[in-house]
Amino acid sequence: MVKPWLVVEDEEDIRNVVKIMFQAWGHAPMEFCDGHEAWRWLDTVEAGTYGADLPEFALMDIRMPGHRGHEIARRIRDVRPLHHIPIVLMTAFSLSDGERNDMLQNYGVDKIINKPLPDFFRFKALLDEVCKKKQPTDGTTSGSNGDAASGSNGGGNGTDPTNT
Repeated sequence: MVKPWLVVEDEEDIRNVVKIMFQAWGHAPMEFCDGHEAWRWLDTVEAGTYGADLPEFALMDIRMPGHRGHEIARRIRDVRPLHHIPIVLMTAFSLSDGERNDMLQNYGVDKIINKPLPDFFRFKALLDEVCKKKQPTDGTTSGSNGDAASGSNGGGNGTDPTNT
C-alpha cells in the first residue's frame, strides 16, 4: 500500500517537482499550496472527519501564505494520529541560529533544509535518513510509539545546504 507524503509549498514549480520526486520514490503526494489549506486539513484530522490515509512524512516550506511551516509542525505534533511523523522544513531564506534552534527544539521539526533543494539522489538519502531516525527501535509501528519528537537533531552551522 502506497502511503502518502505531505508537501506544503506555495511555489507551484517547487511543489510539482517535489510531488514528482515523491511519486518516483513510491509515495503518494498529498499537497497543499499554503498554510491555510494545511491548517484546515489538520482541523478535519483532529475532528476525526478525515477519512483517507494519513501521511507518514511531512515536507513544508517555512514562509508561505497563512500559517508558516513551523506553526503547522507544532500543530502536527499536537494532533495524535500525526504526532509521530518526521517533519522537514525547507526555506529559501537565511535563518539565524536562534530561529533554527527554536524550530528544531520547540516546534517538533526534525530537519531544516535550504533551497534550492539537493539533487534527486541526495534529497532522497536526506529524507530517508530523517525517516529512519524517527522509526521506533522497539519493533512497534511509528504510529504507536507515543514519542512527540522534540526535534533534537541540532541546528547545523548554516553553511551546508542540508543544514544537518
